[in-house]
Amino acid sequence: MIAVTVSELIQSALAELDHPENTAALPLWKEKLLRFANEAVVDLYETFHPWRRDLLTLQNGVLDLTALPYTVAKVLGVERGGMRVPFFYGADTDTIRVPGVQDGLMTVVYRYLPKTLILDGDEPELPSACDPLIVLYMTGRFCLTDDAQGLNHATAALSLYETRKRRLKLDFDEPTDYRIVNRF
Repeated sequence: MIAVTVSELIQSALAELDHPENTAALPLWKEKLLRFANEAVVDLYETFHPWRRDLLTLQNGVLDLTALPYTVAKVLGVERGGMRVPFFYGADTDTIRVPGVQDGLMTVVYRYLPKTLILDGDEPELPSACDPLIVLYMTGRFCLTDDAQGLNHATAALSLYETRKRRLKLDFDEPTDYRIVNRF
């Protein structure tokens, strides 16, 4: 899917709120909506615990986690050839040690921390299925400061946000979760 930027998220939220974009209040709205977008990213991260699989080169039994494309929150596993291998953290949290394995490429399975959205061109570091949820959260939080009609809209938007978040939860569970799989 196409990546969504902060600017596009704000435009979607403003369209949902029926606010014109060319008013003098746009900078204030933009600041508020950006703050709400970051709140949504944190909430979605805490709900889904997004994870990735990336390749790293093992050198002298050490993997340098700073070479990964995202900031590591927690290493879930280390694999070679589809087989998990034992590992432990080094002297700091930027390296892990993989004893008894030859140097070479390893797959690191890890939870990552999404960056804070600041610039108009920034993209949320969450799966693209979360983008509509971010817009829902932004509009719901924005409407909480409105009148009674705004409060009704906020309640509906935030309720829909929570419902859709629960539906997506099953798709984004960690690879270590237990599930029953029928192989027949």
